[in-house]
Amino acid sequence: MLSSEEVKHIALQVGFDDCGIARAEALTDEEYPLREWLRRGWHGDLDYMARNADKRMDPRLLVPGAKSVICCVSAYPPPDNIGGTAAYARTREYHKDIKQMLFSLRERLGIEGKCCCDTVPISDKHWAARAGLGWIGRHTLLVTPRWGSWVNLGEIVTTEECSEYSDYSENSENSDFCTNCGRCVAACPNHAIAPDGPPMLNVTRCTAYYTTHHQRELPADINTRGYTMGCDLCQLACPFNRIKS
Repeated sequence: MLSSEEVKHIALQVGFDDCGIARAEALTDEEYPLREWLRRGWHGDLDYMARNADKRMDPRLLVPGAKSVICCVSAYPPPDNIGGTAAYARTREYHKDIKQMLFSLRERLGIEGKCCCDTVPISDKHWAARAGLGWIGRHTLLVTPRWGSWVNLGEIVTTEECSEYSDYSENSENSDFCTNCGRCVAACPNHAIAPDGPPMLNVTRCTAYYTTHHQRELPADINTRGYTMGCDLCQLACPFNRIKS
């Protein structure tokens, strides 16, 4: 059995800023309204989200016999100006860095497990919330108490048991704040964020959908506010992103 304290300690040593551990059990539709989001067609042409929906909800389908999801946070600097490239892509190729840190963590723990960062069908942010690292904001991003939503995420899904698991309900009061805030909703010029109900984003109304990865033809009614790669507008409006550590 893995020592949860040791896992978190080594995670910090290999370069992560925070770490939490969740039991590998299925997410609920309330936690992650993936099926409703797909039903609405809000995923646009992201067909891979539908193909692997069951795996995104249950990591035991991704790694048979999985017992634990080790979730890691890597914070990045907020932007110093609006427009151009979104903050997450300004400083480094985070996929490569996070994968390397996950590999190092897995090796030092001496375990088998699948290292995940964006390209694997698992919902990084919802598992980070399960692991007690933050909560899902109205804009659908993970919000952490210390760094707000200026974070990148990665996981190791493993068949190893851990000595202690995080309480993912500890941030529920902050989640309620997001439910009643609405600043990110108002900040989006394209009305991409659902104003009520479970946090959901209509990607076909989101600037980042058109400016990230595969460039798509930009509809005439989409206002990018000067962004050419991603978009930070909803994050910049978030009160928690103004909290400094």
